[in-house]
Amino acid sequence: MKKSKLVKLLALVLSLTFVLSSCGAGGDKASGSGEAAGKDDIVIGSTFTLSGDVAHAGQMAFEGAKLAVKYVNEELGGINGHKVVLKYYDDEFDESKIPMLYEKLITKDKVDLLLSPYTSPFLAAAPIVHKYDKIMFTVAADSYTANEEYGQDIVNIQMDEKWKGGRWWKDVMEFFTSFDQWNTNPDLTAPKTMAILNLEIAYGHEIEESVVPYLEDHGIDVVYNEYFDPMETDWTPVISKLKQLKPDIVFCPHYFEGCVNFIEKCVELNYSADYMIVEGMSWDPISWPKPDDGGLQPSIAKRGFFGYAVYKEAYKSETKDYLAAYTKEKYNAIPGNDLICGFMAVELAAKAANKAGSTDKKDLIKTLTENTFDLAGYPYTMNETGGNGADFSWGVGQYIPADINNADSNGLDYYCVWPKEYANHDPVYPFPGWPSK
Repeated sequence: MKKSKLVKLLALVLSLTFVLSSCGAGGDKASGSGEAAGKDDIVIGSTFTLSGDVAHAGQMAFEGAKLAVKYVNEELGGINGHKVVLKYYDDEFDESKIPMLYEKLITKDKVDLLLSPYTSPFLAAAPIVHKYDKIMFTVAADSYTANEEYGQDIVNIQMDEKWKGGRWWKDVMEFFTSFDQWNTNPDLTAPKTMAILNLEIAYGHEIEESVVPYLEDHGIDVVYNEYFDPMETDWTPVISKLKQLKPDIVFCPHYFEGCVNFIEKCVELNYSADYMIVEGMSWDPISWPKPDDGGLQPSIAKRGFFGYAVYKEAYKSETKDYLAAYTKEKYNAIPGNDLICGFMAVELAAKAANKAGSTDKKDLIKTLTENTFDLAGYPYTMNETGGNGADFSWGVGQYIPADINNADSNGLDYYCVWPKEYANHDPVYPFPGWPSK
């Protein structure tokens, strides 16, 4: 009996230890939490994709948000004199879990401000935000659907109502339709055909709605436009089709992991187009040329792919420089999209609340509508449906190493090549193909 009671007691202690360690306030636990909040702290609540599909990108956005909290506390004195704390849960990139988690953030955790989930799953949080008459600052929002339904409840830093999900690609598409303005080779003609390997999510359909008509109106024929799962791994049939069609431009607007898989298969099958646009490089130029971080060998990763360039050296803002110094010291690279977008969501929420002197929704909307905020990547001012009404540019980016045959894994040779006001390097074109085996 004594032995039996001892075993039960030990089991109880171990059980309590597990529960306490799982629910603790410190660390990056998927269960929850970040730093414990004091009674006077301002709590910013969100979910992040810390595991599951696209966790690579979600973790980078999370890092950006945490860095912004540090910046707000140390450089801005918090929000209206109060320390800022981040309260979060891991949504695992699972839209079915997000409504419950946002209900919990609002009703149980009683957070003061909300950030969105990462990319398309933010659409699952929007109805909950609206239900409780809250406002949500987006982290890499890749759709405008929620804004069309819920308006200024959704602070969509990344989009406007004209280009919607294609807004990320506006500058890239204008770059290709402006070929004669930057091409210096008289033997080259402007590209005429494009293949799009689209995503089967709201973002992908908004790309089609905005990008495809624009291209066709400007003389570029979309000869292939198919939809794929975000975690597509079997690219062989697609590449076989591309070899038949011979498009001038291949456009792959996929997450980091999907783009890595696609390019690896292109190399294996010795396929490339004259111009190759890959979103994965834009998501995370820090990891793109680093195989140990899920990327590619530098001699492949830096061969002249086009993407967007959220970080633009010529753009002026204090936080742009703050973020650039951080990533140069930690990664020897420029900031990538995920890091910047995670940072900007916290940055805008804090700056708007400080200017409004309040975290009240009506005060925030008034302040966001009447002012323009120079953020880490570009400016924001709220339009009538919560999107970005500022004159802002995503830019066009390329890796351009001094010697492609001796390219290394640093991320400092990623340049903005368009538009001209932000360009700090001429573009490299056409695509040189793969190194000989």
